[in-house]
Amino acid sequence: MVRLRFPDGARRLVLAALLLCALIPLQSFAAGLVGQTVKALGDVRITREGSQISAGSGTALELGDVIKTGPGARLRIRFTDGSILTLGENTTLSIDLYALDAANHSRTVVMTVLDGIVNAAAAKSGESQFDYQIKTANGYSAVRGTKWIVAQQQALMRVFVMNGTVELGSNAPNAKPALVDAGHWGSVDAKGTISPIAVTTPQMLQPLLDATSDTGGSSGSLPPSTVPPSTLPSILPPPTITPAQPLLPTTPPAPTQYPRAFKTDKNRDSNHDKY
Repeated sequence: MVRLRFPDGARRLVLAALLLCALIPLQSFAAGLVGQTVKALGDVRITREGSQISAGSGTALELGDVIKTGPGARLRIRFTDGSILTLGENTTLSIDLYALDAANHSRTVVMTVLDGIVNAAAAKSGESQFDYQIKTANGYSAVRGTKWIVAQQQALMRVFVMNGTVELGSNAPNAKPALVDAGHWGSVDAKGTISPIAVTTPQMLQPLLDATSDTGGSSGSLPPSTVPPSTLPSILPPPTITPAQPLLPTTPPAPTQYPRAFKTDKNRDSNHDKY
């Protein structure tokens, strides 16, 4: 066996070069890793650097990934900052920016919902600089320690806030953002117009919670999709004023028909009148 002998200085350089080669791939991987899938139901695919891979529970996610769920699918994601996102069926989400800087106490996260419904819970932040956004083609929603839902369907962005406050903004120039508090919702249309902020009703919120639920019901498997994506916006109509009491019928009810025995029993009716 031939042994190579290096001077002390050269030996140190060789060891340093080997150590650097060993650290570079690890650092690159750590920098690109942003989270992982916690629970996947149905067909879930990730587009990464031009290639498409299937995703299951425990799949690592990287910066730049584009995640797409198929019909009837659900996906729950946990990011390294503790935030959790749940994707409904036929949803496409891209991870555009994910930067955590402990030294400067900053966190910047930007993701885009290209289509579908995303239920998000951003982890509370102790950073002095915090920017957490979920965007669509129409606008953006910026949050801090908030639970909210973003739906992008048929060129309409809708934001429903369950906890905290969300800043709802438009991509239109000079458009002023609106603040959406818990229990309220707002929308941004394709022209960049922000709707008036309105109260969220249970009838509006429940279909969205069902659409992003990853429990799949008591049986553990998701039921087949019965609502095509094109019809989902009709489930969530614009806010309308509904009467507190049901309207009275426009025509009086027909008189009640009693059995013949009650009509002919005159003695009993006269006795009853005496009391």
